[in-house]
Amino acid sequence: MSNNNKQNWLILTQYFPPEIGAPQIRLMSMVKELEHNGINASVLTAMPNYPKGELFDGYKKKIVTKEKINGIDIKRTWVYAASGKASVPRILNYLSFTVSATIAALFGPKPDLVFVESQPLSLGLVAILMKWVRRVPYIYNIPDLQIEVAKEMDFVGNSLILKFSKYLEDFFMKQSWKISTVTEAFMTHIHERGIEKNKITYLPNGADTNFLKPLFPNKKLISKWNLGNKKVFLYVGTHAFYHGLEIIIKAASILKNNKDIIFLMIGNGPERERIINMAESEHLDNIIFGESPYEEMADLYSISYCSIASLKNIQVSKQMRLSKIFPSLSCAKPVIYAGIGEAADLLNKHECGLIVEPENPIKLSETILKLAEDKTLQTKLGESGRRLVEKDYSWHTIINRWSNQINIRTSNKMDDI
Repeated sequence: MSNNNKQNWLILTQYFPPEIGAPQIRLMSMVKELEHNGINASVLTAMPNYPKGELFDGYKKKIVTKEKINGIDIKRTWVYAASGKASVPRILNYLSFTVSATIAALFGPKPDLVFVESQPLSLGLVAILMKWVRRVPYIYNIPDLQIEVAKEMDFVGNSLILKFSKYLEDFFMKQSWKISTVTEAFMTHIHERGIEKNKITYLPNGADTNFLKPLFPNKKLISKWNLGNKKVFLYVGTHAFYHGLEIIIKAASILKNNKDIIFLMIGNGPERERIINMAESEHLDNIIFGESPYEEMADLYSISYCSIASLKNIQVSKQMRLSKIFPSLSCAKPVIYAGIGEAADLLNKHECGLIVEPENPIKLSETILKLAEDKTLQTKLGESGRRLVEKDYSWHTIINRWSNQINIRTSNKMDDI
């Protein structure tokens, strides 16, 4: 460990801005806050290509590039750009960055610590090599139970691949200095897999409360989508299979004669095209599929009445706490959550959202209608959500608490690893 006042960390992740997505937003916010905790964090990431699997303009035909975003030093290495459900291109996408990141990490400046985002799983190999070859400890971050989801949703049909993946993940966790994860249920799950409790730390999802805050409705966005006098129910985020977004399409169909209610769906992902086709086949004119950069997210929530989040009715969803609920709450907009588990418990406990059972569009439509007709309830839930995020889920608070858990301010405990 360096004896300098500031520790030097390397954030290893395949996904980072200018891409848009939950990991990208979370890691950008985290790096900013680490600076206030005596951490100088640089990022090693891939050429941006998510979610469409197409390299962004300005990054094509490049093997390595360096840049700064918001004062953060970022090194990008080559990746085979691909997306979608086809397994071979997706595996090539993961492994190509793992190989290029390994070379960049092993031959780049030596950090005091590596913080590795565990998706894809193969990035753990880079962390292991940094530990063995360069004696750099690592924190293994687990934002999702990716193997459990793959098994339950039958994304990977080969049981041997699943067993090997689980073996690798266990190995990466046991070799790490610390593990961080996003929910209390995940912490329990990891401990039950044989990891000692004192190694597992709590690093939940949150929101940048200085940026994501209540604003007056943005007239430009209202005009852009012709939303005047509409109550906008907003979905923002990845369109993935396990989100079960057909529930929103079916609820919109039920409510298509309620002309003051409109659904705005922002984001991308493997299910986006199917969901659009589903809405078109129903001839729904109360759903708008749009695009919006992260920079206007607060303005996006300003035009919404409420946001919607959903998950399929799968066992692993009980342990999840979707990151998309926190930006909405931070902007004082309530959440209607079609799901179970920690996210539902949180919204119920702090009275900042309404819960419906997963995959039940009738219940979802009834709850949307109830909230649309009760402005007092909408305001009350939204104000409770803002208070909750300010108190417990701002990135400033989250990183301060987490830094105390791993004792990064003090010193050289990592020297002994």
